[in-house]
Amino acid sequence: MFCEYCGDIDGDETGVDHDERDCPWYDADNGTVTVTIDPAELADALQTMADGSPNLRAAIGLLADHGLWIKRLAERPGLLLIDYSGPAPKPYGINWLKVVEALTAKELPASGGELRILSIAASLADTVARIPLGDAVSGLDATNLDRVLKAITVANGRLVAR
Repeated sequence: MFCEYCGDIDGDETGVDHDERDCPWYDADNGTVTVTIDPAELADALQTMADGSPNLRAAIGLLADHGLWIKRLAERPGLLLIDYSGPAPKPYGINWLKVVEALTAKELPASGGELRILSIAASLADTVARIPLGDAVSGLDATNLDRVLKAITVANGRLVAR
């Protein structure tokens, strides 16, 4: 079962019967998530983390250009890599394996085109996401196809005209 609060799919984090009552990020007293992530801070952290890796830069750039997924990922901290060593949890990356698991399980509410963008970004970022490119791009509109082509160019290490 997919936990809405932490992204746990298979019970690795809190046990097989994991649901929101067991989630370490769910506050049972008021029914809210106790970890909040600002989408703008997440975007900055992801772009900083991606420096030096054309594939990660391409994946994060695609999500940022799309405009929807950074905000949605900020709402699902279980799909992120988070550092808990400081006074406040700080996201520093995307857990691409969990993203792929959530995509495979069809547990992310989004349109077909939005899911294709996330799948392509995951495929660019990490080899755990093996997607047939032809299937992924066939349903994209012109704007999103341009975004994907730009991301592929970045992943290839080429400069993109702005």
